[in-house]
Amino acid sequence: MLSLRLGRRFRTYTTIPASITSTSKTKTTLTAKDIKKPLTLEEPALIKLKAERDPEKLFHLFKANANNRLVIENLVAFEDTVSRLAGAGRFDYIEQLLEHQKALPQGRREGFIMRIIMLYGKAGMVNHAIDTFKDALCRMGIPDKAYMVMGEMEKSGITPDVITYTTLISSFYKLNRAEIGNGLWNLMVMRGCLPNLATFNARVQFLVHKGRSWQANSLMGMMRYLGISPDEVTFNLVIKGFCRAGYIDMAKRVYSALHDEGYKPNARIYQTMMHYLCKEGEFDMAYTMCKNSMEKNWFPSIISICQLLQGLQATGKIEKARFILSLVHKKVPSFSSNQMGIMESVFKKS
Repeated sequence: MLSLRLGRRFRTYTTIPASITSTSKTKTTLTAKDIKKPLTLEEPALIKLKAERDPEKLFHLFKANANNRLVIENLVAFEDTVSRLAGAGRFDYIEQLLEHQKALPQGRREGFIMRIIMLYGKAGMVNHAIDTFKDALCRMGIPDKAYMVMGEMEKSGITPDVITYTTLISSFYKLNRAEIGNGLWNLMVMRGCLPNLATFNARVQFLVHKGRSWQANSLMGMMRYLGISPDEVTFNLVIKGFCRAGYIDMAKRVYSALHDEGYKPNARIYQTMMHYLCKEGEFDMAYTMCKNSMEKNWFPSIISICQLLQGLQATGKIEKARFILSLVHKKVPSFSSNQMGIMESVFKKS
């Protein structure tokens, strides 16, 4: 219920010229011109919102006051508006109002974002609440606040799903706070919410980032045991982990396993393998990967291509280097003239 206090009652006033109210004994005749029109005081927005019963008019009235602090900072008015729109089944209006609020300056405040999440929850728009939870809080780098909001969401009847947990776990891993990320993982499983592919990939990424490539590989094995097939992201992360740790032979094995399980390498996997194969001096395999990648119009970085050209020429494989350069010329869209100049100069110098 809105709690409002008006300073005075609404009145209309008639103003009369001073000459008429004068103490002069001279008789004065009052004409229509002497009487000014009544002054009408406009009702405050909060009064209008409370009184409006038409959902469409209520929507437009609230939107028109999107920057009115007396309206948007009044939690009761906000909740009442959303509640009445929900009662009328106008969830489209609720989404427009709340998404509009997120785009305004107040949408950058943690407390305000929490309010929007709760309002979505109370309106029964669970997916919108969870999406806001992920985009506003976790990606803003404040997972602690997000964890608190998750607790409030549960009190409002919004049960966190695997996406919610995964978003939080990933955020804490990225902040190098593995103890909380692992704790959330255990909490999720205890509550009967099983991790999915994205959850495992978040953990694999953390392990690779910490240089724990063997543990990342073991986790990928556990995924298979639980019936969750690794995807290209998983393979690329594990391959990258072994490459960075200097275990190029293990990277090759994982690359082979990728093919064995029916997957095809993507541009990232080609780039990763080619880069580290060149660093290890394995130019023949790097050449094969580069050729396969370019024929799919996936071109590695200029630096990697230059590394390969130099390595092929240094080991006497001039024709292979020339063929790679011919594929470079066929790129669509083409490299810039400056980029082409760099690669051609590397080929000539070598």
